[in-house]
Amino acid sequence: MLDLMRNSLLHSFRPFLLASVVSFGLVGLAGSASAQTSVLTPTVSTGFLVGPIGGINLVAYNTDAFPILNSEPTCFLAQNGSDIAPWGGFTVEYPLGNPELLQNFIVGEVLYDSKSSKFSAQNGSNASIPTKENGFTATGSVNTALTADLNYLLINLAYKYNFTPGPSPVGPGLQVGPSVGVLLKSQFNKTVTVTAISPTATANDQTVSATVSAPSPVDGAQKIRLALRAMVIYDIPFTQEWIATPTVGYDFPITKVDNTIYNWRASSVFAGIAFRYFIKG
Repeated sequence: MLDLMRNSLLHSFRPFLLASVVSFGLVGLAGSASAQTSVLTPTVSTGFLVGPIGGINLVAYNTDAFPILNSEPTCFLAQNGSDIAPWGGFTVEYPLGNPELLQNFIVGEVLYDSKSSKFSAQNGSNASIPTKENGFTATGSVNTALTADLNYLLINLAYKYNFTPGPSPVGPGLQVGPSVGVLLKSQFNKTVTVTAISPTATANDQTVSATVSAPSPVDGAQKIRLALRAMVIYDIPFTQEWIATPTVGYDFPITKVDNTIYNWRASSVFAGIAFRYFIKG
């Protein structure tokens, strides 16, 4: 009789026992999943930085000697040169890695870049040129000068590394990357000044001068310019959002300015500053 009653009770409570075991199992799985979710999900979006950038180029030309005046291929020659020219545009900086310890960045830039400069005259003047004015012939002098207007639209992509980590860019760092330039303008500017004894010379007015300037296109100018840009930077955060970045760098040309016999390359040491706003996602 007791066995019969025990079997009856077990048969009656078996569904409840099974339901209890299943419930505890589901609760355990849910707790485990919740714990895993709480560990894996928190990620912070770092956002990106945008702003203007600009500065100056110390342009350097490296060329073979070539005639300033095609009509005088041996008298007036130019070779190499240097000058100061502006650059500026817009920059975007994307942080990589831990958002609380930022050190690695990808930087994109779209810039107007002037490589305009003066050429150095090797023998740009001649003081013993026969000149003639109003039928009067006398010994005179000829002075020549040559400059170039050379402007590009640059598209730069670079890797930037900051030595000091932080929640926003801070401290010194290095930046290096390729540069692709699209030619906007290429033009020679030739100036010739002729000075001679005046046929109506007086004690106070012995000479007469005439200056002629003429622009001409750069024959064979390359439409695309390739270069490498390397720079030293220093990020100065005024707030968590606004960062100023002074830069000093070197633009090393891979391609020549033109495909003529000039063997002309245009490089530059540049300095500038960027102001970026940190848009946090």
